[in-house]
This record gives sequence, structure tokens and C-alpha cells, in this order.
Amino acid sequence: MPMDITTINDATVVMMPPRFDAGNAPGIESELKTMLAAKPGKVIFDFTGTDYIASAGLRVLLLITRDLMKAGAKVALVELRPAVHKVFDMAGFTSIFLICVSREEAIQKMG
Repeated sequence: MPMDITTINDATVVMMPPRFDAGNAPGIESELKTMLAAKPGKVIFDFTGTDYIASAGLRVLLLITRDLMKAGAKVALVELRPAVHKVFDMAGFTSIFLICVSREEAIQKMG
């Protein structure tokens, strides 16, 4: 199932799936690499509908974010549900990623 990737203002918004685990991580990684080719300046990963993220999902997100930042892009995560936020916190990723409450806050903080 293709991911919903749109542009709002000058930010690319990626709607994350309900589950981000070993079952769909390779397909998501492939789609995100395609997005990388467009060299977006700002990327917002929107977790509004995500109930679960596994280590495979964290790995993909970390790799894609690293590549985006190497290319000079700014990255933010928004709308993390408590269970998903807890996984990011336990993995130590809350200190790596810019995590915002909303898309608007992310756009403001990314400048």
C-alpha cells in the first residue's frame, strides 16, 4: 500500500502507517528513499494514525533521517501517540529527533 506523502507550505509530510514493523519496514524504506531523491528541505513524519512501532521501524526512520540530514534537510516527528512516544523514549530517540505536537509547531521550529 503506497504511503500518503504530500507537501504543505514548503514541508514534505509523510503519513506513517498504523503499524511500522518488520512486515512493512522494507516497503516503507523503499518509498522513503524515493522521496529522498526529490531532495526535500523539510520533512515531517506524521504519526497521527500510528499505534505501534517496532525496532525495524525505528531503524528505517533513523537511516532515512540520517540521509535527509546529510543532504541538509530538517526533520520533525509529529502527533506521536503515548505508546509510540514511549518506544522512542525507551530507545533514546527522543534526544535524536525533533518531536512536536503538531505540524504547525514543526514547521515553526524548522524555520
